[in-house]
Amino acid sequence: MVRPTPASHKLYVKVRYMTKSKGIDDRTALNEAASMMKSQKNGEEAVLMVGVLEKSRFLSGRDYFEREGRMFPKEEEQCDPTECPLVVHNNWIIGNAAKVYRMREHLMWLYDRDRYYSSPTRKYLTLDNPTPRYRASGNVTRNELLALRTALIIGHLVNRVVILPIFHCTSVHVQCPLNSIIHVKTFESVCAGLYRESSFLRHPKVPDSVKLGLVQHTLRKPGGKSSAVHVTADELILLFGKHSDLQHVFVELHANQLRSRFIRDLGSAFRGSDYRQLGALEYIISGNRKKVGTRYILV
Repeated sequence: MVRPTPASHKLYVKVRYMTKSKGIDDRTALNEAASMMKSQKNGEEAVLMVGVLEKSRFLSGRDYFEREGRMFPKEEEQCDPTECPLVVHNNWIIGNAAKVYRMREHLMWLYDRDRYYSSPTRKYLTLDNPTPRYRASGNVTRNELLALRTALIIGHLVNRVVILPIFHCTSVHVQCPLNSIIHVKTFESVCAGLYRESSFLRHPKVPDSVKLGLVQHTLRKPGGKSSAVHVTADELILLFGKHSDLQHVFVELHANQLRSRFIRDLGSAFRGSDYRQLGALEYIISGNRKKVGTRYILV
């Protein structure tokens, strides 16, 4: 927290000079510049006054999000007004894309660039992940990501922005956001602007016409023993029936649709990572294509 004083301005001039001349990071430069200015005597320069903020009210990203188990915004958090957090430092997570995603997920981001929130005409597609039936049922996360990929393909074909679901992590299927399982920067390189965080419809800048305009559609389930549903791009507007989720839905695409750069690159968007985004791991799902006659199915 910095007050707008001549000393504060001088401090950041020093920080900028030190990061360029010494090649050190901004945090180290800030600490060194503050120490230098605190040791100066009155009359030489603007004297910097520094105090220590209460750690219980000015929290790090680790303390606020991780240690308190805040994976999603809570409806209402009751606390003593003299003890409530005042400032959250969005650290302990790597990369600007992941930082922005987490702030949006927690309804802490108000910047409405290109009417990210407030557009009354943009169309959306939502999907839900069903609660896993068994404690140790395998590949839950992978199946949920496959469903997300299917939703992104549908959104691309019918020009709708996909609102993310809540995912399930670990062997006990704890509810978690996308940044717990996916490297956000890699995902953003392909899907930027084509999705919204799971808490999007709770944001105060989203118009009521969008929040109240949701209509539930499901996919038709064909006869036979197979639980899978295969739909063509022409059928995507007919999302009715008894199939309740996208985890067993495959989209058949003609060759000209496969030439879409987005669909071509989509397989490279899903790289695994952990909550703090400590590097991008191997691809969790890929964009393999199986030819069926003159059409292709993403599997």
